[in-house]
Amino acid sequence: MSFNAENSWKNAVKLTLPILMGYLAAGIAYGILATSTGLPAWFTIVMSFTVFSGTAQYAAIPFFISGVGIIPIFLSTLLMSLRFMFYTLNMYSLLPKERVKRFLSTCYLTDESFALLTTFPANTRQAMMLKVNFLGMIYWVIATIIGIALGDSVSQYIPNLDFALPCLFAILAYEQYKSQKQWKSIFIALVGFLLARQITDQSVLLVAILIAIVIVTLLPQSFFDHKKGKA
Repeated sequence: MSFNAENSWKNAVKLTLPILMGYLAAGIAYGILATSTGLPAWFTIVMSFTVFSGTAQYAAIPFFISGVGIIPIFLSTLLMSLRFMFYTLNMYSLLPKERVKRFLSTCYLTDESFALLTTFPANTRQAMMLKVNFLGMIYWVIATIIGIALGDSVSQYIPNLDFALPCLFAILAYEQYKSQKQWKSIFIALVGFLLARQITDQSVLLVAILIAIVIVTLLPQSFFDHKKGKA
Protein backbone atom coordinates (compact mmCIF):
# COMPACT_ATOMS: atom_id res chain seq x y z
CA MET A 1 0.00 0.00 0.00
CA SER A 2 1.43 3.40 -0.95
CA PHE A 3 1.89 6.26 1.48
CA ASN A 4 -1.06 8.17 -0.01
CA ALA A 5 -3.29 5.11 0.25
CA GLU A 6 -2.25 4.49 3.84
CA ASN A 7 -3.23 8.04 4.74
CA SER A 8 -6.46 8.18 2.72
CA TRP A 9 -9.91 8.87 4.10
CA LYS A 10 -10.87 5.29 3.26
CA ASN A 11 -8.09 3.92 5.43
CA ALA A 12 -8.91 6.46 8.15
CA VAL A 13 -12.47 5.08 8.30
CA LYS A 14 -11.06 1.55 8.62
CA LEU A 15 -8.66 2.54 11.39
CA THR A 16 -11.32 4.44 13.32
CA LEU A 17 -13.87 1.61 13.36
CA PRO A 18 -13.14 0.90 17.07
CA ILE A 19 -13.90 4.56 17.81
CA LEU A 20 -17.09 4.30 15.75
CA MET A 21 -18.25 1.27 17.75
CA GLY A 22 -17.60 3.02 21.06
CA TYR A 23 -19.16 6.31 19.97
CA LEU A 24 -22.29 4.57 18.70
CA ALA A 25 -22.96 3.15 22.16
CA ALA A 26 -22.00 6.25 24.16
CA GLY A 27 -23.42 8.78 21.67
CA ILE A 28 -26.77 7.02 21.32
CA ALA A 29 -26.97 6.79 25.11
CA TYR A 30 -26.25 10.53 25.37
CA GLY A 31 -28.94 11.37 22.80
CA ILE A 32 -31.50 9.22 24.61
CA LEU A 33 -30.64 10.65 28.03
CA ALA A 34 -30.72 14.26 26.81
CA THR A 35 -34.07 13.74 25.10
CA SER A 36 -35.61 11.91 28.06
CA THR A 37 -34.68 14.78 30.38
CA GLY A 38 -36.29 17.37 28.12
CA LEU A 39 -33.34 19.02 26.35
CA PRO A 40 -34.29 20.27 22.84
CA ALA A 41 -33.08 18.10 19.97
CA TRP A 42 -31.35 20.99 18.19
CA PHE A 43 -29.48 21.98 21.36
CA THR A 44 -28.35 18.39 21.98
CA ILE A 45 -26.98 18.11 18.43
CA VAL A 46 -25.22 21.49 18.62
CA MET A 47 -23.58 20.37 21.86
CA SER A 48 -22.24 17.29 20.11
CA PHE A 49 -20.28 19.14 17.41
CA THR A 50 -19.28 22.20 19.44
CA VAL A 51 -18.53 20.86 22.92
CA PHE A 52 -17.75 17.38 21.54
CA SER A 53 -16.81 15.91 24.90
CA GLY A 54 -18.72 12.90 26.11
CA THR A 55 -17.74 13.44 29.73
CA ALA A 56 -18.71 17.11 29.73
CA GLN A 57 -21.94 16.52 27.80
CA TYR A 58 -23.09 13.75 30.14
CA ALA A 59 -22.23 15.87 33.18
CA ALA A 60 -23.98 18.94 31.72
CA ILE A 61 -27.40 17.25 31.50
CA PRO A 62 -28.26 17.55 35.23
CA PHE A 63 -26.83 21.09 35.27
CA PHE A 64 -29.17 22.21 32.48
CA ILE A 65 -32.15 20.45 34.03
CA SER A 66 -31.57 22.03 37.45
CA GLY A 67 -31.05 25.48 35.90
CA VAL A 68 -27.88 26.28 37.86
CA GLY A 69 -26.75 28.94 35.38
CA ILE A 70 -24.12 29.28 32.69
CA ILE A 71 -21.12 29.98 34.95
CA PRO A 72 -21.15 26.64 36.89
CA ILE A 73 -21.69 24.79 33.59
CA PHE A 74 -18.78 26.65 31.97
CA LEU A 75 -16.45 26.03 34.90
CA SER A 76 -17.29 22.33 35.19
CA THR A 77 -16.82 21.85 31.43
CA LEU A 78 -13.51 23.70 31.57
CA LEU A 79 -12.19 21.58 34.43
CA MET A 80 -13.25 18.32 32.82
CA SER A 81 -11.63 19.35 29.54
CA LEU A 82 -8.27 20.52 30.90
CA ARG A 83 -6.72 17.15 30.07
CA PHE A 84 -6.99 18.01 26.36
CA MET A 85 -4.32 20.65 26.89
CA PHE A 86 -1.83 17.87 27.60
CA TYR A 87 -2.97 15.95 24.53
CA THR A 88 -2.49 19.02 22.34
CA LEU A 89 0.94 19.77 23.79
CA ASN A 90 1.98 16.18 23.14
CA MET A 91 0.82 16.43 19.51
CA TYR A 92 1.81 20.06 18.92
CA SER A 93 4.79 19.42 16.64
CA LEU A 94 2.73 17.05 14.51
CA LEU A 95 -0.32 19.26 13.99
CA PRO A 96 -1.13 20.09 10.33
CA LYS A 97 0.54 23.24 9.02
CA GLU A 98 -2.57 24.70 7.33
CA ARG A 99 -4.45 27.02 9.70
CA VAL A 100 -7.96 25.57 9.22
CA LYS A 101 -6.77 21.95 9.44
CA ARG A 102 -4.70 22.82 12.49
CA PHE A 103 -7.69 24.45 14.17
CA LEU A 104 -10.04 21.52 13.47
CA SER A 105 -7.43 18.95 14.51
CA THR A 106 -7.04 20.72 17.84
CA CYS A 107 -10.78 21.20 18.46
CA TYR A 108 -11.71 17.59 17.69
CA LEU A 109 -8.86 15.82 19.50
CA THR A 110 -10.38 13.46 22.07
CA ASP A 111 -9.27 10.71 24.43
CA GLU A 112 -10.16 8.11 21.83
CA SER A 113 -8.49 9.76 18.84
CA PHE A 114 -5.38 10.55 20.91
CA ALA A 115 -5.14 6.92 22.01
CA LEU A 116 -5.40 5.78 18.38
CA LEU A 117 -3.00 8.38 16.97
CA THR A 118 -0.26 7.52 19.47
CA THR A 119 -0.06 4.04 17.94
CA PHE A 120 0.90 5.50 14.51
CA PRO A 121 4.43 6.41 13.33
CA ALA A 122 5.13 10.16 13.47
CA ASN A 123 4.67 10.81 9.73
CA THR A 124 1.44 8.85 9.59
CA ARG A 125 0.20 10.55 12.75
CA GLN A 126 0.55 14.00 11.20
CA ALA A 127 -1.10 12.99 7.94
CA MET A 128 -3.99 11.20 9.67
CA MET A 129 -4.65 13.57 12.56
CA LEU A 130 -7.33 15.70 10.89
CA LYS A 131 -9.04 12.67 9.35
CA VAL A 132 -9.14 10.66 12.58
CA ASN A 133 -10.30 13.62 14.70
CA PHE A 134 -12.90 14.83 12.19
CA LEU A 135 -14.34 11.33 11.66
CA GLY A 136 -14.66 10.97 15.44
CA MET A 137 -16.81 14.10 15.54
CA ILE A 138 -18.97 12.82 12.67
CA TYR A 139 -19.47 9.48 14.43
CA TRP A 140 -20.46 11.22 17.67
CA VAL A 141 -22.96 13.55 16.00
CA ILE A 142 -24.55 10.69 14.03
CA ALA A 143 -24.83 8.59 17.20
CA THR A 144 -26.40 11.54 19.03
CA ILE A 145 -29.01 11.97 16.28
CA ILE A 146 -29.83 8.25 16.43
CA GLY A 147 -30.25 8.52 20.21
CA ILE A 148 -32.55 11.53 19.82
CA ALA A 149 -34.63 9.63 17.25
CA LEU A 150 -34.98 6.66 19.60
CA GLY A 151 -35.75 8.89 22.59
CA ASP A 152 -37.99 7.77 25.41
CA SER A 153 -39.19 4.71 23.49
CA VAL A 154 -35.88 2.99 24.29
CA SER A 155 -34.67 4.60 27.53
CA GLN A 156 -37.27 2.83 29.67
CA TYR A 157 -36.01 -0.58 28.47
CA ILE A 158 -32.26 0.07 28.90
CA PRO A 159 -31.25 0.96 32.49
CA ASN A 160 -27.99 2.71 33.43
CA LEU A 161 -27.41 4.27 30.01
CA ASP A 162 -25.07 6.82 31.56
CA PHE A 163 -22.60 4.00 32.24
CA ALA A 164 -21.85 3.63 28.52
CA LEU A 165 -19.14 6.31 28.57
CA PRO A 166 -17.18 4.92 31.54
CA CYS A 167 -17.25 1.51 29.83
CA LEU A 168 -15.78 3.05 26.68
CA PHE A 169 -13.02 4.76 28.68
CA ALA A 170 -12.18 1.48 30.45
CA ILE A 171 -11.84 -0.34 27.13
CA LEU A 172 -9.65 2.43 25.68
CA ALA A 173 -7.41 2.42 28.75
CA TYR A 174 -6.91 -1.32 28.38
CA GLU A 175 -6.15 -1.05 24.65
CA GLN A 176 -3.73 1.81 25.27
CA TYR A 177 -1.92 -0.23 27.91
CA LYS A 178 -1.59 -3.17 25.51
CA SER A 179 -0.10 -0.85 22.89
CA GLN A 180 2.20 1.29 25.05
CA LYS A 181 2.82 -0.99 28.06
CA GLN A 182 2.64 2.13 30.23
CA TRP A 183 1.08 1.51 33.65
CA LYS A 184 2.08 4.80 35.28
CA SER A 185 -0.74 6.91 33.80
CA ILE A 186 -3.30 4.32 34.96
CA PHE A 187 -1.73 4.38 38.43
CA ILE A 188 -1.95 8.20 38.58
CA ALA A 189 -5.61 8.07 37.53
CA LEU A 190 -6.33 5.49 40.24
CA VAL A 191 -4.58 7.60 42.90
CA GLY A 192 -6.55 10.65 41.76
CA PHE A 193 -9.81 8.74 41.99
CA LEU A 194 -9.12 7.32 45.45
CA LEU A 195 -8.10 10.71 46.82
CA ALA A 196 -11.13 12.38 45.24
CA ARG A 197 -13.44 9.87 46.93
CA GLN A 198 -12.02 10.95 50.28
CA ILE A 199 -12.59 14.62 49.48
CA THR A 200 -16.11 14.65 48.00
CA ASP A 201 -19.05 12.47 47.06
CA GLN A 202 -20.62 14.97 44.67
CA SER A 203 -17.86 15.93 42.20
CA VAL A 204 -15.54 12.93 42.22
CA LEU A 205 -14.69 13.15 38.51
CA LEU A 206 -13.78 16.84 38.60
CA VAL A 207 -11.64 16.50 41.70
CA ALA A 208 -9.94 13.36 40.39
CA ILE A 209 -9.03 15.11 37.14
CA LEU A 210 -7.61 18.09 39.04
CA ILE A 211 -5.56 15.82 41.30
CA ALA A 212 -4.23 13.89 38.30
CA ILE A 213 -3.28 17.14 36.55
CA VAL A 214 -1.39 18.33 39.64
CA ILE A 215 0.44 15.00 39.95
CA VAL A 216 1.44 14.98 36.28
CA THR A 217 2.61 18.60 36.49
CA LEU A 218 4.79 17.96 39.54
CA LEU A 219 6.38 14.71 38.37
CA PRO A 220 9.61 14.91 36.34
CA GLN A 221 9.53 13.94 32.66
CA SER A 222 11.88 11.04 33.42
CA PHE A 223 9.08 9.37 35.37
CA PHE A 224 7.15 8.81 32.13
CA ASP A 225 10.10 7.77 29.96
CA HIS A 226 9.92 4.10 29.13
CA LYS A 227 10.83 1.61 26.49
CA LYS A 228 8.02 -0.24 24.79
CA GLY A 229 7.59 -3.63 26.31
CA LYS A 230 8.78 -2.55 29.77
CA ALA A 231 6.66 -1.11 32.55
